[in-house]
Amino acid sequence: MLTAGGERLPGSNAVRATAIYGDNEEDVMKKAVSTGLVLVLCLGAAGFGVPKTQIWYSAEELAGGRWQYNYEVANISLTAPIEEFTIWFGYGLYEKLSVETPPVLPPVGWDEMVIQPEPVLEDDGAYDAKALGLSIEIGHTAGPFAVSFNWLGDSIMPGSQFYEIIDPLTLETIDSGMTQIIPEPATLLLVGLGGLVLRRRYK
Repeated sequence: MLTAGGERLPGSNAVRATAIYGDNEEDVMKKAVSTGLVLVLCLGAAGFGVPKTQIWYSAEELAGGRWQYNYEVANISLTAPIEEFTIWFGYGLYEKLSVETPPVLPPVGWDEMVIQPEPVLEDDGAYDAKALGLSIEIGHTAGPFAVSFNWLGDSIMPGSQFYEIIDPLTLETIDSGMTQIIPEPATLLLVGLGGLVLRRRYK
């Protein structure tokens, strides 16, 4: 099921959806939290080797063994804007991926696609999002992006995933990492203050 509106690509397991982002009250609140997240990371980046990009996630249990990932994509210090990213869903851990990004208003849009894990070839599944309008500049975040799935793993809940930041013109990977669970606001504050103190000591 698609909640962002979309179409199934012929002859494949892929489903493409188009999501548009705008500024309702809930969006403004999420952007405020996301901006704080990026600011904290930028403050500590020089002293702690913080990655150039980060995709944050929360995992929400739905019903009947179904879960949903909600993502926030942050450009911490990557000089090139983030125009496309891919998050991988390991074979044997996930099935029946579906785009669940909420449809909102312009001006910013992303073309989203899921590729189902392939049982015959034992290939991983993937979620890919490509900017249709504004990309993610340094010091900014975009989201929420959302994907639902059946969780097949042995652990109680799904965890971190491998992601890649893609150059849409060359299709080369320009950055990569592991998704990180969204920390509590109090943890963010402590990390930011700690980063500032340590940076001053090293100066």
